[in-house]
Amino acid sequence: MKRFRAVSIGLHLFVSIWALFVLAPVVWMVLAGFRTRAEIFTQPLGLPKSLDFAAFERAWNTGIAGFILNSVFVTIISVTLIIVTSGIAAYVLARSESKVLKWIYVLIVASFAVPSQSVLVPLYQIISGAGLLNSLFAIVLPYAAYGIPFTTVLFYAFFLEFPRELEEAARLDGCSRLQVITRIVLPLSGSAIASAAIFQAVFVWNEFLLALLLLTDTSIKTLPLGMLNLRGQFSSDWPAVMAGVTIVTLPMLLLFILAQRYFVRSLAGLGK
Repeated sequence: MKRFRAVSIGLHLFVSIWALFVLAPVVWMVLAGFRTRAEIFTQPLGLPKSLDFAAFERAWNTGIAGFILNSVFVTIISVTLIIVTSGIAAYVLARSESKVLKWIYVLIVASFAVPSQSVLVPLYQIISGAGLLNSLFAIVLPYAAYGIPFTTVLFYAFFLEFPRELEEAARLDGCSRLQVITRIVLPLSGSAIASAAIFQAVFVWNEFLLALLLLTDTSIKTLPLGMLNLRGQFSSDWPAVMAGVTIVTLPMLLLFILAQRYFVRSLAGLGK
């Protein structure tokens, strides 16, 4: 017992130190938003002399409110498409005995081996040919396409372990296949849906490269692109940059606090 307790204390100590190491940049980022430009360079590890919100005001005046609305729209639509499409596909794959569908599932898993950066050029040509450049749907559709394979695999594992007896009992009571899905499967799949939605929402909210490639109109830029407005050609307003990044981080931080359990499970690949 003493040896087990010593190991447990050591693991907790290591995790605590690692957590402090990870949180240190976040704390510095928040405090830097209250510093002056001189304080950032002369006292980078010191506390701000006063809680001055001037940097947050300068960051907000760059149009962050509009960028937030764009990011919220893109995140909601993308995640909804991902969840609906992946849920239907995974349920069919998990319940079907067709060898063709099994091979389709293998292809979905194999798609993870294709780096997203390798398809940027053909993706740009497709979006441009469809006339969707400089529109929010120019990134909504690719985001959904990127997120569907992983979410399908996540839902597939969940549906394989979903009790089929509940579905059979509902069918014996006269429910159609659609009623079984809407009244039995979906209500009992809340944890899987929540974990997948959180994971994909974090990805879409933070994505930068694809948005940079497909969106050039300032009025439709998302938050990661909007932060570039705080960067100068020869110098940058670092307190405003840190304040802007803090504002961008708050929605996902709030989401993590409210649904921490589902978020951890989504990172672990679990939907239960």
